[in-house]
Amino acid sequence: MLGPGDAPRALARAVGSRASGSLAITTEEGARRIVLHEGDLVTAGSSVPEETLLAFLVGRGDLEREVAARLAGKLPASGRHAGAALIAHGHLGQDDLWPVLRAHAEWVIGHVVLVEAGTCDLEAEPPGRLKAEPNVFGGATGAEVFVETIRRVIAPEVALRRLGGPGARLDDGARRNLLGECALRREEEELVRTARGRSVGELVNAAEPENASVLYALVCLEVLDVLIPPSITEAPPPPVEDPLDEEAIRQRVRARLALVEDGDYFSILGIPRDATNYEIRRAYLALRKAFEPSTLLTAATVDLLDDVRLVIEVLDEAYEILREPHRRERYRRAIEAGPP
Repeated sequence: MLGPGDAPRALARAVGSRASGSLAITTEEGARRIVLHEGDLVTAGSSVPEETLLAFLVGRGDLEREVAARLAGKLPASGRHAGAALIAHGHLGQDDLWPVLRAHAEWVIGHVVLVEAGTCDLEAEPPGRLKAEPNVFGGATGAEVFVETIRRVIAPEVALRRLGGPGARLDDGARRNLLGECALRREEEELVRTARGRSVGELVNAAEPENASVLYALVCLEVLDVLIPPSITEAPPPPVEDPLDEEAIRQRVRARLALVEDGDYFSILGIPRDATNYEIRRAYLALRKAFEPSTLLTAATVDLLDDVRLVIEVLDEAYEILREPHRRERYRRAIEAGPP
């Protein structure tokens, strides 16, 4: 039986053990299968009606919903025969066949790693049409496809939690030899090579926050091992409210409210106007965490709740505008422009 986080590990074990056959993940929705050959991923298919090739193309905006409804039941759920039929109908270009089949397989695999309840079996041979499907991943290794799937699908905060939190420390894993097959970016590989003995939080803070997802993928593959810090057996004493802390909280909220009233999104996030995407995201996440009402406010400062909610609302709006380079540049020009 699968629980939360088990599906990625099951797929990683199949890749790391050089398995061949099909990994079948069955849930109440249906069965999803990933075909493997000596640890490399070949293709993937799903019996879930919402995950057919037609549904995938509709979701991407490449096929009209009415056309998909007309073709439903007449085409295989996935694979080259489904793609060939779409080409014959004029809904898919010949040159688009293999990129589309790969993208659809990646999409199905993404659904697999998100499964939190169901069963898992490694079948010696893929059933039916899947057995004859060609490799849609070209020269990509199974480890490479797995890492990219986790990077795309598992949110950094989820990955961080599954790693045991920022305090968990890393060590070399039993399948360290797979590192060269993961096709990591140069800076990521360098980070991994120096990971032994360091904490997850240290590594994530030293680079992009998204690296938590990469570290999680490598732990699933056993390229790295994670050492969970020992649990605290004695409960800490209850905190004593400090009037100085209360005043500090009020000052912090007042200061941020003043920036909110000023209305400059760069100032609200505390960043320069030439800040990078990474700096913008880091500043936003830090402020969002700092002004989380459940951790910021106490019984003595609960009267600040409406003010804090306003701060959060404006932080979200500022990040929404500044996260996208073109919108950020338009905003910068507008606030710097003088009167005609």
